[in-house]
Amino acid sequence: MLRKNNIPVVSEMMAADPDRADDFLREGGGWRLDFSGIPLDRGGLAALQRLPEASGLAAAVERLFSGAIVNPSENQPALHMALRASRPFRGLAVDEAEQVMAERARFLSVAGALHAGETGLTDLLHIGIGGSDLGPRLVADALDADDGAVRVHWLSTLDGRRFERLCRRLDPRTTGLVIASKSFSTEETLLQARAARDWLGPDWAERSWAATAKVERAREFGLDDAHILPFPAWTGGRFSLWSSVGVSTAAAIGPERFEALLEGAEAADEDFRSHPDAEGLATFAGLLVHYLRRELDLDTLGFVSYEPRLALLGDYLQQLFMESLGKGVDLDGRAVDGPTVPLIFGGRGTDLQHSIFQALHQGPDSHPLVLVGARRGDHAHPDWQRCQMAHLLAQASALSNGRGDGEAFQRMPGNRPVATLLVDELDARSLGWLLASFEQAVYALSVVWRINPFDQWGVEEGKRLAREIRRQLPD
Repeated sequence: MLRKNNIPVVSEMMAADPDRADDFLREGGGWRLDFSGIPLDRGGLAALQRLPEASGLAAAVERLFSGAIVNPSENQPALHMALRASRPFRGLAVDEAEQVMAERARFLSVAGALHAGETGLTDLLHIGIGGSDLGPRLVADALDADDGAVRVHWLSTLDGRRFERLCRRLDPRTTGLVIASKSFSTEETLLQARAARDWLGPDWAERSWAATAKVERAREFGLDDAHILPFPAWTGGRFSLWSSVGVSTAAAIGPERFEALLEGAEAADEDFRSHPDAEGLATFAGLLVHYLRRELDLDTLGFVSYEPRLALLGDYLQQLFMESLGKGVDLDGRAVDGPTVPLIFGGRGTDLQHSIFQALHQGPDSHPLVLVGARRGDHAHPDWQRCQMAHLLAQASALSNGRGDGEAFQRMPGNRPVATLLVDELDARSLGWLLASFEQAVYALSVVWRINPFDQWGVEEGKRLAREIRRQLPD
């Protein structure tokens, strides 16, 4: 196993191997992953490419898509792929598959009415946390063309000052509410939902909706069935963007863009199922994390966006990877045989260049990065997009090659692991493909590491203790 002080040197490999830049690539869905800047030689690449077959990934992918129990601690399948399928999903019974499609049509109808202004609402409070916030908010931030009738305000953490400011600015008569909670018991969500219910007034339920797997609890809260948008219990929170949890996103971007997002995600699912090997971008992305974490023993990984619309990508991937893969035991209940998930971080590229990049270039520790960008923007400032791309490519070069001339304080060691992930133009379909591919990368990695990526008992324990302690605290 290679370690931090004994890793291949990228600049030397590039000089000795003129085909490296062309061969160390993976493509799919309009995206191009260039990992030639990762300290990985051809022997290491060959070893990585053998892992899917050695781990039984193809059979594991079939179990996932066929509806087998892949979350043994909760005795559940993980069929979030059905939520974005354009036809009844083969891994479900016919009646359940048809129900999933009917529920999708229903929440998109609600979103369409909100987007078109048919409800008379100008604002929408979306209350949810974790997977009920991060994915939906990322997509809305990336794809909102400001052509809809409603503005969505995202409320996740218990920020009383922000809530009060919103209440002062908004008109409760033209403000709606979406409560997104799989269990409809999440404390942070319900505390805010009760406050919003009181502020909206006695007719609050007429302009409020619940996205949940617990219909009865939403009824107890005061909503009738016409305003409850259910999704299946097998939908993991961090995989729930594609369900009715995405209703506020669809209201912001419009149901047509949301359906294009689903189409891109479905295409990624089909690609992953057809090619569960190292040639697929999703599988290889998982293998790359494996290499950085277990072979190079690096414990962080940054997803840094030079496409401002993806500024929240690092936050989203932080939950997706760390909640899924941050496990200490394998599927047999034994201690894992190596480190698992790195600490994921992210943000806007040019912003981070003026904060953390100094340490990334010249600090003694190595922090791998994936630099994400789009070659073309969706705005009238093409020179701004060229500037973003120039910075992305410059940082990739500096991280890989370093600087050997000048004074000691000007020099940089280089050989910092860096990959680039580029798309010609970010749109709903390419974004759906990317996010679904990251989900499948997580699953591929969980198969290689033999862990359950669909439970989160560490999260549940924190919630349990908080409930007990809160009862003991004075009012």
